[in-house]
Amino acid sequence: MRTINPKAILFDLDGTLADSLSVMKLSYRVFLKQLARVPTDEEFDSLNGPPLQEIINRLKYTHFLNESEDVLLKNYFDIIDQSYFSVKPRYGAISLLQKAKQKNCTIGIVTSNTRKRTQVWLETVSLAHMIDFIVSGDEVKQGKPHSEPYVIASKKTSYKLDQIVAIEDSQQGAQSAIGAGLKTLVIGMETAGYSWPQGVELVPSLFEASEKLFN
Repeated sequence: MRTINPKAILFDLDGTLADSLSVMKLSYRVFLKQLARVPTDEEFDSLNGPPLQEIINRLKYTHFLNESEDVLLKNYFDIIDQSYFSVKPRYGAISLLQKAKQKNCTIGIVTSNTRKRTQVWLETVSLAHMIDFIVSGDEVKQGKPHSEPYVIASKKTSYKLDQIVAIEDSQQGAQSAIGAGLKTLVIGMETAGYSWPQGVELVPSLFEASEKLFN
C-alpha cells in the first residue's frame, strides 16, 4: 500500500476527531421537538457539515419557524452546550494525532463548530497542545460544502496542496475539501444510495487512515 506522508493534515471536528455525531443529532431533535416540529434522519444528514448559522437559516425556512434567527441560534447553542462536555475523541484519534506529531506534521482543524466550543473541547480532552490552528464556522463567510474553509486552512499551513491531506466524515465536508484541491480521506464506508464526491478515498477508521498516511 502506497503511503502518503503528508506535511500537513486538516481534520474535521464533529464525527471525525470528536465522537460527537450522537450529541449533534440529539441536539437537532431536541431543538425541533421543542418547537413542535418533526425531525428526520434525512434532514440531519443533510445538515452535517454547514455552520450552525446556516443550519438555523435552513431550519427556519423549512419548518416555518416564527422566532428570530438570533433567538433560534442561541437556543440551539444552549442545547448543544448541555451535552457537548460528554463528547470523547473518536476511536483512533489520539494515536493518529500522536503519529502525525512524531512525523512533524502541521495539524489544523477545519470545523463548522464555533471556535470557542472547539477550543474548550480540545482542552477538556487534552488534545489542544497537538493542534497548530483552527478554522471555525464563525470565522468564514461561506461554510462547508463551499471550499472556503479548506482554502483558508491550506494557506495557513504554508505547504503546497499536494502535501496536505484532509480527513472528513461527511459528504458536505468532503465536497469542501475536494473543492479546495486537497487529497481527501473520508472515515466511512460505501453506502447504497449515498454519493460521495468524486476523488475522495474511503477508509473504515482513523487507524486505517494512519496506516495510509504514514510509513
